[in-house]
Amino acid sequence: MAVVHTLPVLYRLNERLKEQGERKVEIHRDMICDSLKEFFPEFTAEEIQEELLSRGLFDPDEGATISETLMGLEDKKVWKIVQHELNHLKQLWNGPDIPIFIFPLTKHRPIVDGAKVKKNGVSYNNVLFLFVCEELEIVELQALLAHEYHHICRLSYLDKSPQEIDLLDTLIIEGMAEFAVEELYGERSLSPWTKGYSQEECSNLWIKYFARAIHVKDVDNHFPFLYGNEVVGLPKWIGYCIGYRIVRSYIENGGTTDHLLLSRTPSYKILEGSLFKGL
Repeated sequence: MAVVHTLPVLYRLNERLKEQGERKVEIHRDMICDSLKEFFPEFTAEEIQEELLSRGLFDPDEGATISETLMGLEDKKVWKIVQHELNHLKQLWNGPDIPIFIFPLTKHRPIVDGAKVKKNGVSYNNVLFLFVCEELEIVELQALLAHEYHHICRLSYLDKSPQEIDLLDTLIIEGMAEFAVEELYGERSLSPWTKGYSQEECSNLWIKYFARAIHVKDVDNHFPFLYGNEVVGLPKWIGYCIGYRIVRSYIENGGTTDHLLLSRTPSYKILEGSLFKGL
């Protein structure tokens, strides 16, 4: 499988919601989520809808007004660009063949560093979703795909369920993905959270919060460490910054820069070769 051509379904959804707005939640779910149940056999369409909405999928209220966004994405040849870049990444990283679904990003999105977020992605073991808006630049789209597809490659190596993945794995997954983006598209394509905190700040927070928690399993339990929880003292995006610094310092200390070998290096070995060893 490859990039799924979601445009026809999205245009039909747009038309149906214009005509039958009173059933918008059901129509949105039926046309988008029912066909995804093969990738999430343990979840209902309602649960899939809730999950994707939480990740950035446009909501049912927006469905009747997405035609302009769809035309903008089509004019930018987003589906074609993603397919071309996917072919390149698969060959470069010897990555798995998985389906990629592209949907408009919700307009109800946060503001980061003074600007509205223009993209988001989410990777599961067997499928990848990209949520994008028409203002997205091509290099931003490429970086988003590379970041998420690298997750797919790393998850394929780990071969663990989300419940089996520990915090160290999650930190390394994020750090590796950003290192890959940096190598492919340059430092300017790095996410801002990679430089949000100094090495000293990261080291102190590692000692205080992370070192004793690296074996905590289940990705749902990792969210406070990744996104932050200021109530308990974890600043925003700290886990992403620490993950990148672990991988970057491992490489600077002589670790492999070969992406195929790096993606197949155990997490504990990367930690041992980093500046965070022994902290």
